Amino acid sequence: MRGYGVLSVLLSFLLPVIAIFADDAFHIDYHHALLGSPQAHATFFHKPQPSTNASLLYTISDKAFLGAVNPRDGSLVWRQSLADHPTNNASTSFLVAGERDGQIISGYNRTVACWDALNGRLVWDYTVPEGTKVHGLQAIALAESSANDIGQDILVLAYPDHSNAHAIVSRVAGDGSGARWHYEDSSLTLGSSASIAASTQHVYYVTKSHGLLAGSKAKVATLDSATGHEVGQASVAIGLEALAFDGQYSVASCAQSPFMISADKSSRSVKFNLLGHTKAATLTLDDKGENIEEITVHHACDAAAPLRFLLHIKGKTCQWAEVYHVDVKSGEATRAYLLPATEEKSAFAATSSGSTIYFIRSTESEVVLYSSESHGQLGRWTKTTFGTTSGSTPSHVVAEVISKGQASFAVRLAETTPSGNWSLIRNGELLWTRPEMLAYASTAAWAEDAGPDALAEELDLESTVNPLTAYTHRIKRHFADLMSLPGHLQKLPENILKPSPESDATARRSLVGTKTVILGTVRRELMALDVTDGGALKWQINLASHMSTGAEMESIIIDGGKAHVYLSDGALIVVNASNGQLIEHRSGHARISKLVRIPGSPAPAIITVEADGTPRPAEDLASVQPLEGSTVVTISEDGKAFGWTIGQGVEKTWTLSPRDGSKFINAVARAEHDPVASIGKVLGDRSVLYKYLSPNVALLIAEYHSDLTVYLIDAVTGAVLDTATHQGILPGTDVPAVVSENWFAYSFTSQDPAGEGIATKLVISELYESSIPNDRGPLGSRTNFSEFSVDAGVRPHVISQAYAIAEPISNLAVSQTAQGITSRQVLATLPNSNAVIGIPREILDARRPVDRDPTATEREEGLMRYSPIIELDPKFLLTHSRDVTGIRKILASPSLLESTSVVFAFGHDVFGTQIAPSMAFDVLGKGFNKGQLVLTIVALFAGVMALRPLAQKKTVEARWR
Repeated sequence: MRGYGVLSVLLSFLLPVIAIFADDAFHIDYHHALLGSPQAHATFFHKPQPSTNASLLYTISDKAFLGAVNPRDGSLVWRQSLADHPTNNASTSFLVAGERDGQIISGYNRTVACWDALNGRLVWDYTVPEGTKVHGLQAIALAESSANDIGQDILVLAYPDHSNAHAIVSRVAGDGSGARWHYEDSSLTLGSSASIAASTQHVYYVTKSHGLLAGSKAKVATLDSATGHEVGQASVAIGLEALAFDGQYSVASCAQSPFMISADKSSRSVKFNLLGHTKAATLTLDDKGENIEEITVHHACDAAAPLRFLLHIKGKTCQWAEVYHVDVKSGEATRAYLLPATEEKSAFAATSSGSTIYFIRSTESEVVLYSSESHGQLGRWTKTTFGTTSGSTPSHVVAEVISKGQASFAVRLAETTPSGNWSLIRNGELLWTRPEMLAYASTAAWAEDAGPDALAEELDLESTVNPLTAYTHRIKRHFADLMSLPGHLQKLPENILKPSPESDATARRSLVGTKTVILGTVRRELMALDVTDGGALKWQINLASHMSTGAEMESIIIDGGKAHVYLSDGALIVVNASNGQLIEHRSGHARISKLVRIPGSPAPAIITVEADGTPRPAEDLASVQPLEGSTVVTISEDGKAFGWTIGQGVEKTWTLSPRDGSKFINAVARAEHDPVASIGKVLGDRSVLYKYLSPNVALLIAEYHSDLTVYLIDAVTGAVLDTATHQGILPGTDVPAVVSENWFAYSFTSQDPAGEGIATKLVISELYESSIPNDRGPLGSRTNFSEFSVDAGVRPHVISQAYAIAEPISNLAVSQTAQGITSRQVLATLPNSNAVIGIPREILDARRPVDRDPTATEREEGLMRYSPIIELDPKFLLTHSRDVTGIRKILASPSLLESTSVVFAFGHDVFGTQIAPSMAFDVLGKGFNKGQLVLTIVALFAGVMALRPLAQKKTVEARWR
């Protein structure tokens, strides 16, 4: 035991060594590669290759992203964006799977595309005629095909966009060679429904007119599958409510025997018609004695399976299902059995394995497997280990069933919940969850409050009592800490030799701090992510019931442990920043366009800016008074800039109008946290070039056709300190800008009118008090002055330089540290590369010598020769090899380490990391040799112990002499 104790004491010296911060790729950074919410009609399991038994999970989300997910762990195998940019409504997208060829086919907007199911590479694409959009997609099996040939063609329905266009049905060759035939319908009017279905021999084109004069009949045109010629036409009785996807009447279009199904207005019966038969049957539903609110249809897509379908019936208080068998020869549908009604909300899925069809029922608490033959349960599993998804009823599910023989089954269920989670459940056990709701983030804010500190509370308690009580309390506290010391020492060797992921996260949290980001989404959800722990979801709340129609989350302000969510209609929602509980809700009276935070007492004051550019103090923080003399710059709807002085009241102090025809489009100020560690820049000869540091500078950006003008102004007086004009700006491109310390930067994309070449430029401007070193300018000897005095209007000395970038920049930000000692990095989003890059500030130095090499003193400063082109070194990529899509904004926050800045980027994907622009000078790196340090200490200790007797003997002999 004595030896073990000595070992524990020695190993305790490792504590400062293992608690290190290592900025390694894929170690401290994290990335949520998202698709968006999966659509029920475009999600399924499919084998990417005929030779494999493993399936992938394919989907097209409502943000027009096509992707394949590994069902084993939920990782994204590949994804493709079907739209030019992430959208929030891609419901008219379609996805079908190819047979025996390892391909899947998507349809969105005007494009039908064929993709390699294994790696997501584009095989071929087909564009429908101009003026139409894809409104239906189906695979048609070829009559004869060998194992090496393409096994199917693609049937495409193009729906007209305007009255001059016509609906077109096309059969597109599966090898990408183009359309085999077209069928054009000039009689279809806008607003009418149209859908397609196909069997081996025929194609069915179903149309239904809408309006007051429209009857309860649908026209079914039968086309020859090989030639596209119309071989028959019939009128079929239908109900008013189509039960198929997106108002279409034909369902089971992926089967060999498609049918139409619709419901009457009361939803107490449905009309069924097997396409190819003119007779429609009325199926009376069991209403369970209550009103039926919704009916959905589920069926399997396997040509070898018999035709079966399930009607999922949703009542007011319970839900149940009816299963029907279809006689293909007679066209009759017969109810085979009913599934019991439950008070729990359900979601159903249908799948097949060969000639066997399965129906799966998923509720909040269990998963039940049925056969299409009878109502007997083949399997029943209770849902377990659901964590944050517990309590959410699935909105839709897709399933895969594998029979293991002897009445044993494996059921994999991919379900989507209303909260936005996409989860996979295997026999009731949750395997993984993808937080797809993060793809809709529109605004975010840092929540620095980590909650109450136990030690701080104990010290506060001791400071409020008498000294004797405080001393007794402290003795008890120290004694309690000593009681846990033996257990800590026993676990110490195991923690050192086998550190757990939790210990790494704890070490990072102790160094970086507890960092939380609160996100608001366009789906009216509010959630918190722990950015110190890999972006893990902490809490989530839906605010839809507290938001009026059309209102959006404009901004989030965190103050005093509360998240203040300001809406575009002026309303306010306050939630607890630590757990998401709703605290307060106030209705709005005027629309707001922006929020700013200015100095105030006893806390920063929130200013709301209305649409006309008028600022007003936020009503929810009436106890907070803005500091007298605070200034705010706003932009009105007509493109003018206003300066406001805010204190006891709000007063307009100046108005600035750009040149005729141009409008201000953006105003940029320094970040609220932007510390300055040095007031001057030390040159190579040890002289100082003093920085122009003013908290009142702002950047105004104005546009006029293809011209861009940037104004640097004094926000107090409205005086223009500097201007720059650029021509040939590419219309519709972003003009991001950032202001920090004594410099500002902005980027734009321009087009050469002569050569029509497109180039992206990044302009950096530095502000100094004087062009002469060691000179403070006219105000250098003044201890105080007024912004309105005559000599206060001296303009700064501005040094500007422009650099060409290989691709456009959509967003700019700057790294943040606690004291501002660490050099800055300019953080930029590259939408073409789907990456976030950190450009060192030294590379963007505006003082780089032009057309000459730097002198010896300039080299000592670190200056290099100016090059008009900045090569984006791969080492600058914060995202490394990751494909980070749709980033809208980058946030940076200081950590507890001066060397480190925490970066968080959001938009479609979510990405976070920690950067050290000046290297990790205040923490040990991962490459530090801990073992060598310990061995050195042990060797020194052993040497001291070995030489101690010799030294004592030498001392004694010297004294005797």
